[in-house]
Amino acid sequence: MQIAFVLLRNPVSESPRSPLALYLLLGYTLLILYTSLSPFAGWRDPGGEMFGFVTEARPRYISPFDVAVNVLAYVPFGFLAALAILPTCRPALAALFGAVAGIVLSFSMEFAQAYLPGRVSNNLDLVANACGSLAGALICARAGSLPFVTQRLVAWRSRWFLPGRLVDFGLTLITLWFFSQLDPSLPLLGVVFFSDGVQAQLAGLATNEASTLLLGPLSVTLNLVAVGLILMLIMRSSRMALVAVALLVWIAALIKLVASMLLLRAEAAFLWVSHEIVWAIALGALGVGAAAALSRRAVQAACAIVLIATIGLHAFKPGEAVSFLSLRLFRWTYMQLLNYTGLSAAVAESWPYAALFLVFLLWRQDCRRAASN
Repeated sequence: MQIAFVLLRNPVSESPRSPLALYLLLGYTLLILYTSLSPFAGWRDPGGEMFGFVTEARPRYISPFDVAVNVLAYVPFGFLAALAILPTCRPALAALFGAVAGIVLSFSMEFAQAYLPGRVSNNLDLVANACGSLAGALICARAGSLPFVTQRLVAWRSRWFLPGRLVDFGLTLITLWFFSQLDPSLPLLGVVFFSDGVQAQLAGLATNEASTLLLGPLSVTLNLVAVGLILMLIMRSSRMALVAVALLVWIAALIKLVASMLLLRAEAAFLWVSHEIVWAIALGALGVGAAAALSRRAVQAACAIVLIATIGLHAFKPGEAVSFLSLRLFRWTYMQLLNYTGLSAAVAESWPYAALFLVFLLWRQDCRRAASN
């Protein structure tokens, strides 16, 4: 939330307005689309009225869990939608836009879900999403109207990060990266399920292959190094990037801890951390620290190599069955949990490609600047 406020006016950016909020809004919209419409298969004509879900009776069984999820999922969307236009209009109009945008998106998702098997469209979800969008938009309008808040955030952005739209794109990727850490059944900073034999046993699988057991720690090290090198490319100094990497690890650990306490069974509460994961994080931190002595071009090359290795590692993942088997570790068996774990996996798998694209854009920008000098 704090990062997004920097669009209000960045005096050192290459343009009078930063597109960071718009980038974040687009990224979060893609997350909602994935969660709402996955697995994007089996489309069929539901029959009946196209918009019958709007006027149908209230569902017989109402789950507080479902309602809470639908409200909370749209709070960030309403916030970002209002933030994206806040510099060009009054806070009240920005709040109205954020709420309306959330309603339009929610209505579109409910309409599309009627054509997907296993999905149920209802007006309760629409109301819950609308409430979440309105709450987020009101929070944004209130905070955006407080000068001392916006000024401090602009100063923070200018002090820690380089100017430019590509840096805003990098900040967006770092923010979206945290969504890959939402699944507490996956190791901290990792994207591969088997970090040790305990995880395999809890998932109902048996494996003794050393190559398979090493995938978890290796994914942790590569992930941490990749994020750390991206931070070096968008922050004002390598020292600042090292501080940011340490903070990033603690935030990711906090996300895992809260998610595990809320979602996992007691026997799997600390599944996301182990001695192997701690050593992998330490190795990744050493790699990031060593990269601090490299030139910017060398950091770009190293980052590209690490990201390509991360993409290659995904080819050795156990497969889709893991996401289903990992549901055994959760307390609940709601359909949302499958979307929840699927969203985390989708972000983890797509993030390296987007980060590699960012590295290419930064390299091309540096080449153009060098040629013009």
